[in-house]
Amino acid sequence: MEEKERSSKEPWLAAVLSTFLAGIGQIYVGKLGRGCLLVLVEAILYFAAIWSWLSVNCNILVTAALFLTIAAFRIWNLFDAHKCARKANPDWFESDRKLGKDPWLALFLSDLIPGLGHLYIRKWVWGIVFTVVTLNLLITGRIYPLQSPAIWAIFTAFVCFHSYMMTPLRREKSMNMIVIISVAIVCSHLLGGYTPYYFKTYIVESFQLPTYEELSYFLPTGKISGGSMTPTLKAGDRFLVRKTGKYIPKRGDVVVFKPPNDMKDLYVERIVALSGETVEIKDGALYVNGREVQKVDFIMDKYPENTFGIEQPYKVPDDSVFLLGDSSANSEDSRFFGAVLQKDIIGKAYKIYWPLSRRGPIK
Repeated sequence: MEEKERSSKEPWLAAVLSTFLAGIGQIYVGKLGRGCLLVLVEAILYFAAIWSWLSVNCNILVTAALFLTIAAFRIWNLFDAHKCARKANPDWFESDRKLGKDPWLALFLSDLIPGLGHLYIRKWVWGIVFTVVTLNLLITGRIYPLQSPAIWAIFTAFVCFHSYMMTPLRREKSMNMIVIISVAIVCSHLLGGYTPYYFKTYIVESFQLPTYEELSYFLPTGKISGGSMTPTLKAGDRFLVRKTGKYIPKRGDVVVFKPPNDMKDLYVERIVALSGETVEIKDGALYVNGREVQKVDFIMDKYPENTFGIEQPYKVPDDSVFLLGDSSANSEDSRFFGAVLQKDIIGKAYKIYWPLSRRGPIK
């Protein structure tokens, strides 16, 4: 009997394993082919969704559909892993398993919402305490964004381990599995917590131009000045900016940058000249290296005394670029603060994703 019990599979353990990666629970049950196929499907879905999000031309609706498909697939995968384990077990084991509180279900619920597993096994005091701590961590997470994922990962793993150990009936003879699962929970939460931060910092970040109502009061936190980029970018547009340490500026690129006169704010404007080139704005036209490159509509009737490139040639310094807004006569750009160092460029703006009526690549 003891040998048969060891060969039986825990349905909720299969579900827990599948929260880390689709198919792992099925492999644990013994469905090797099915599990490997699910691992492959999830990897393809994630690759397609991320590629769609980062791609210049891919529609944001396609991206949303792919992420919704991933969510539905992962939820279905949990049910499938649980079902595969139940089908693999003898009837007597399934009957015995349902007699008391399941320790792996307690752990599963604790991973979902810390404190929920303790409430399930009727450890009311612990459940309330962990629930209150969970709410506090969610509130304070915005205050300490870098430390929050690590704290959350360790806290969640501890609560999961504690709920498992507090369950009166545990069928495992060894502590190896719960220790492995606890370590895996820490790793998965660290990965889930820091991956968005890594993407935002080093790969792609989302920005939004303030609406007209917001501009009439102040520049909201998290948004950038760019009213001069109409019609390329309009008030309220949300767009993606690709970041790379190897970015090579090109004339015509729309970039987000820190202006030299105010390093606290971010601007979005277009590169019109590169380092070593000469810029001059006169007679309603923009000249680069003495050659007219475009007519302009941002010539003002009267400029302040300290300007760059207005009615006189201005040479762009080394490792710098000259930027102008696309349309506004009141644009605050390189005419007023000079060239911008390449190191102060945050990244290249390349795709509008909201509102849906304006979605598409930035020309």
